[in-house]
Amino acid sequence: MLRPSAGLLDSSRATRRANVRAERVKALGQAARGIRGLVTVLVAVSIDLVLLWAYPFVYMISAYLALDLPARWIAHLDTWGNWGVIVFLGALLVGLIGIGRAVQDSTPIAPVRPQFAKAMLAASWIAALLMTIGDLVF
Repeated sequence: MLRPSAGLLDSSRATRRANVRAERVKALGQAARGIRGLVTVLVAVSIDLVLLWAYPFVYMISAYLALDLPARWIAHLDTWGNWGVIVFLGALLVGLIGIGRAVQDSTPIAPVRPQFAKAMLAASWIAALLMTIGDLVF
């Protein structure tokens, strides 16, 4: 009488244990990949939210500092010493990035129309100019 081998019967205890172990490792790997994907999405969404809320203020502050610091240098007022140059260069960089994005018709970061984003960028530079004038007068 011919008998099938243990692998064909799938009745071997060692084979079953190896299969169960392999399935556990596979499930653990899938769970780890799922958690990593969830964390990646949560980090990306939180960064997007921070940028969405912060960029209008960052553009406004950079416009003010890009205009105010040189005006203070010209008027011989206090400009934070050596840090003033670093702050001015950072503000100028952020302002130029905003203007460059507006000139290239890039989609705004905030969910608004591009025309509105350009108008708000222009309004922030006008407000920064008015605040700089007010700062120098008082």
